[in-house]
Amino acid sequence: MKKETDLIVTTVEHGVARILINRAEKRNAMTLGMWRQLAGSLETLSAQPDVRVLIVAGAGDRSFCAGNDIKEYATIRATPEQREAYDGVTTKAYTLLREFPRPTIACIRGFCVGGGLELALLCDLQVASEDATFGVTPAKLGIGYKLEDIELLLAHVSPKHAKELLFTAARFSAHTAVGWGLINRAVDAPELESHVNELAAQIAANAPMTVNAIKVCLAEAAKTEPDRQLCAELVAACDASEDRLEGQSAFVEKRAPAFKGI
Repeated sequence: MKKETDLIVTTVEHGVARILINRAEKRNAMTLGMWRQLAGSLETLSAQPDVRVLIVAGAGDRSFCAGNDIKEYATIRATPEQREAYDGVTTKAYTLLREFPRPTIACIRGFCVGGGLELALLCDLQVASEDATFGVTPAKLGIGYKLEDIELLLAHVSPKHAKELLFTAARFSAHTAVGWGLINRAVDAPELESHVNELAAQIAANAPMTVNAIKVCLAEAAKTEPDRQLCAELVAACDASEDRLEGQSAFVEKRAPAFKGI
């Protein structure tokens, strides 16, 4: 049996960080301890300047993440106080992933349901194998679905499609998920990992100050009252950077740029 500390595995290579949910035998269902570890990994990676992109994936070929481990609920989520404490832990992990300072990619294979789907949607991009399935299942469990979780869903799909997902608690195909705008694209299962790696490498090769500034500005643009001063300052910092000069020189010299993030 794996130690609980082995259930969230973090690696960094060539500017690409990876977080692997490593509980394939349980369809990568998340325990409370795993949520805590995930938050810790996100905090650590966000502080590493060499990280330019993050990939989140599930171990094995059966599941990205089957959501929360429901078997824990009877003992650690039974009372209002326990539910509040539990939600505090998951909310911290969600917030850290949503606000991760570099681009994030969900690499989705197999089941992607409940809290697993929320994890995927908190990433900037979602790429799935064509045999992946998606669902939101609180209606099958008799538990409430928080407003912020509904808001997250509605940031990706129309109210019409959100209602079908939530009312039926059914699982939907990757093809349907693409059509609804739930994910970016679906690819042949054998090509999923290489496709995601290529996408991550493409992002990592770009000017990190520009990419990171774009991520902040995209988040601000979605707000009712965006922080225009912040966005202007980020754009100005990019324009004053050494990377801007490198990018222009590389373009003129017809070579790949070597961005340093300064």
